[in-house]
Amino acid sequence: MSTTGRESPSTAATSTVPTPNLSASQFASLKPCSHLSQVLNSMAKDTVLNNYRLAVRVAALARMPNSEIPTYRSKNNPKNNVDKRSIIHIKRVALKCHGCIDGKTGHLFCFKCGDYTSDVQLDQVRSRIMNPLELSLGLSLTLKSEEEANLIAKYSRSTNFKPTTGLRGFVNMGATCFMSSVIQTFIHNPIIRDYFMTEGHMDCSKSKHECITCCLDEMFTDFYTSNKTSGFGPVNLLSAAWKANKSLAGYSEQDAHEFWQFMVNQLHKGLNKGQSSSSASSASSNSSHKSCSCILHKTFSSDLQSSITCTRCGNITNTIDPIIDISLEVSQSPDLLTCLKNFTKTENLDIKYSCSSCGERTEATKKLTFKKFPNTLAIQLKRFEHNAQSVKLENFIAFPMFMNMSEFSTDYEVTRKMDPSLSYELFAIVCHIGSVNTGHYVVVIKNNQGQWFKFDDSVVTLMSVEQVSQLKAYLLFYIVHKMI
Repeated sequence: MSTTGRESPSTAATSTVPTPNLSASQFASLKPCSHLSQVLNSMAKDTVLNNYRLAVRVAALARMPNSEIPTYRSKNNPKNNVDKRSIIHIKRVALKCHGCIDGKTGHLFCFKCGDYTSDVQLDQVRSRIMNPLELSLGLSLTLKSEEEANLIAKYSRSTNFKPTTGLRGFVNMGATCFMSSVIQTFIHNPIIRDYFMTEGHMDCSKSKHECITCCLDEMFTDFYTSNKTSGFGPVNLLSAAWKANKSLAGYSEQDAHEFWQFMVNQLHKGLNKGQSSSSASSASSNSSHKSCSCILHKTFSSDLQSSITCTRCGNITNTIDPIIDISLEVSQSPDLLTCLKNFTKTENLDIKYSCSSCGERTEATKKLTFKKFPNTLAIQLKRFEHNAQSVKLENFIAFPMFMNMSEFSTDYEVTRKMDPSLSYELFAIVCHIGSVNTGHYVVVIKNNQGQWFKFDDSVVTLMSVEQVSQLKAYLLFYIVHKMI
């Protein structure tokens, strides 16, 4: 490859941007492990360093804003430019060790030790590549004196692997399993996690026991920065929830889905505290949904199109409704895809329809499709029926680990083509164990290493994919592979 203005990823790690006059040891906080030392002392050393150099270079480029990505041209075809999407693809190909090199920071993870590790040779590679690129974007700290460098070294701490996992349970504070299960789905949602760990919820005038968004921000800080493994006591969240919704007060069992909707609305309001009342209203309201750019809407909001067809003249009337989740009937369905097909199938209206085109009251059909899909698809399987008496449906509903939602989109009615960008991956499952009147909630979460963990209040245990696939799910959370 040749480059316009900057070096090619295949050339030596040099840059026109001056490197800070600091040794690699001043940047290093990770210590070498015996396994890394053994590899670097073997004949494979040069291969390891070359692969590491490529991985760090691609990771650094992938972190840059689109407008800052240097323009690369192929030697074989000078007309072909390499954009950021291509660089991301190269990154995935380069990092063949399935997560041993962190694609964002360039740190090396040792699976045998279960922690991040480094070496002075790796630090030198990282400092030559990462620091010049970050300085060119104004992303790194400029150290003006040795005194500042010493202060940073004094008040910095080593990075450990444990806090990065967020694998920590909640103390049951009296029938609060519904709460802890739902909160885990927020804590382990990468979109919401990245927001709270970067921008977060700042400058709030309320105290922690009054603001639910502050409470969640506190949890993210505690879960992802400390080495604690004991259960977290959500005292502030419990107090704030009681004050926000009197029906939650006390120690009676609550519905996890209703609490999830409550949390989404409260977080939406907390993140829009400085906006107008219409923008800070319910997260599922029309006015809020269309104008809000808060992280909750970016994560969960979607548009459902209702198409009513007049059987006399064929006129179609489309109505678009904003939603944050969907509830699916399960009584006649063996699996999730059947539930979705039943949800979107064409149905006859029970009443006569006044057609605006032909002016007649006629028979009509109705069909639901997704006009816009969410980044996180939240699904409730309606296991609880409350008619003459309350009943819980215990039938098993098979669910896929991966699924493509194209056939449920509005566009599919025309194109009949599968859209790869609508591929979703399951990452969280909330289950209810017990009867309709009493029971217990647990949640199962998939981490970024592809492992499944069950959170049963304060107890966290590893589960196999086979065990997960046999669960009787109540709430399912799928995350899209390509952010919308």
